Amino acid sequence: MGAAKKKGMLALDLDGTAVCDDYHMGEATKRAILLAREAGYVTAFVTGRRDMDMLTLDEDSLCVDYLILNNGGKIVCCETKEILYNHRICQEDCLKLMGYCLERELELHVCDGIRWFVNMITDSTREYAEELNTWPKLYGRTGEIFCGERVEGFMAMRDWRQVGDYIEKNLSDVTYILSEPDCIDIMAAGISKWDGIKKLAAIEQLTEDGIIAVGNFYNDVDMLRHAAIGVAAANSPEEVKAQADYVTDRTNNQDCVAEVVEKFLRIPVLAGEGSESGRDKN
Repeated sequence: MGAAKKKGMLALDLDGTAVCDDYHMGEATKRAILLAREAGYVTAFVTGRRDMDMLTLDEDSLCVDYLILNNGGKIVCCETKEILYNHRICQEDCLKLMGYCLERELELHVCDGIRWFVNMITDSTREYAEELNTWPKLYGRTGEIFCGERVEGFMAMRDWRQVGDYIEKNLSDVTYILSEPDCIDIMAAGISKWDGIKKLAAIEQLTEDGIIAVGNFYNDVDMLRHAAIGVAAANSPEEVKAQADYVTDRTNNQDCVAEVVEKFLRIPVLAGEGSESGRDKN
């Protein structure tokens, strides 16, 4: 007999949604994800994080079936570690962007798998490196980091507005999105969290009407709009909440994912913890 048909997909943003502000994952959230998997749902973290950013999570927190990284640009199977999809930026555009930022001394992070390069070390970079317990390599010329023709993406923080303006005016095959306050993720044009979810749904032979997406920030809006059920965490900006079908009562620090699993998958998770009903969008 073949494997049982999956019931649907639970697609979860990480930061501000499935993990707390200190980057740890609540026990109720872990339990909710495992129960969803047992009930026949495909589970995925859909995040702007790159491979290197996942170092802040312990193994117990990697409790989903798939990782959709780079805002939808990369899909990894957690069990086999196989990369199922990876959309990179072409070398020509990479060199243009890096050259522009080097010439004007604008901070630019190069992110490719677990490889991490920066053109300057700032206080925020130093703090993040300590959180990851790893250190980026410093580059001063564009050719220093290329061992292939493409990279997965970039990140700009301190100078993100200038970097974003250059991309809009000069790089039609590159896009960016504000992934947290004062930080943009830069990737190939056409990438989005919803696009990554659709690709995973096709791999798992799931229809889009069985997808529940949960997020909290502006880079989650497309998946909240297009999923069969789009859920915004209580800690989301008002503009994000306005795009969701449902807004949780619980924040990311209160296991909002567990509330979603209880309400929409009808699986008890928070028994005795005073689970709330949340509110549907009017």
